[in-house]
Amino acid sequence: MPSKQKRTRLEKLQNSWTKATAEERFGFLAWLRQPDAAGDAPVLSLGTPPIASGRYLLPSAIARIRAVMDARCLAPADVMAEIGFEPDDPSLARALDGNASLRLAVVAALELWLVANNASPTA
Repeated sequence: MPSKQKRTRLEKLQNSWTKATAEERFGFLAWLRQPDAAGDAPVLSLGTPPIASGRYLLPSAIARIRAVMDARCLAPADVMAEIGFEPDDPSLARALDGNASLRLAVVAALELWLVANNASPTA
């Protein structure tokens, strides 16, 4: 009987990410964006334009999010579930429709979601 293959470090990280709370995810993302001890560039540089000004989504980000949602036939609740929040949380729908503010953890998770979904900047 062959032994079970060991999970890669990436698989372990992905598993931990899905189990982490929103605050833990936000803390991890903040840690990745800090310069290293030598003062070099941050570990994570998304290379994409910012998606928010503070807690408010920028119009270009709203267009990018809607493009991915349309391409994948997703509702705001589906996106919230994918980024690790409760699907019944209406904050993303409000932010997309009425320019309402979002928690910083949601903004950070949306940034990664856009990168993961290869949403190129538009307009």
